[in-house]
Amino acid sequence: MIKRIYRKIRKVLGLWLDAASMLWIRLVCCIPSKHLRRALLCLYRDVCIHRSVPLYHGLEYWRGPLVIGEGSSIGFRNHLDCRRGIHIGRNVCLASDVTIWTLHHDYNDPSFRAKGAGVTIGDYAWLCSNCIILPGVTIGEGAVVAAGAVVRSDVEPWTVVGGVPARKIAERQRKDYHYRPGEYWYPLL
Repeated sequence: MIKRIYRKIRKVLGLWLDAASMLWIRLVCCIPSKHLRRALLCLYRDVCIHRSVPLYHGLEYWRGPLVIGEGSSIGFRNHLDCRRGIHIGRNVCLASDVTIWTLHHDYNDPSFRAKGAGVTIGDYAWLCSNCIILPGVTIGEGAVVAAGAVVRSDVEPWTVVGGVPARKIAERQRKDYHYRPGEYWYPLL
């Protein structure tokens, strides 16, 4: 009886701590400085965002492992579900309203259990506005995900995908790309 009460109290306290953490992250993501948002998120031990990366207003970050490489840019109103980990390479452009999921429910499980895996995005990839990346997906180096696409399987390097579900629609030329999306940013947003 005592053990059951103790477990119940621990569970309730854990839920309150999770709620407080989510509220804190929400407040951090509303700070009107992309550099301060980045610095505060980097205080978490499993978050590593290069100092050159602007995090634009409206970011929704769900706590978990997050790595963003040098020269990348995270656009307005992006949703990053990092519960299973997200690794974003160097010089990656995430346009506005991009959603990346790492966890979802197994609709065939009688208990509707959560399942998922981390997401990896290669260097020089471009994720256009309103695209959705599902758990366990790897976006290859230099790949482009078209606006509104839903990506449920891996995208080969230097490939352009689009549609629902996303399918290959073109090849991207392999060149010596040297752009840095993180250098083109709006002040104080």
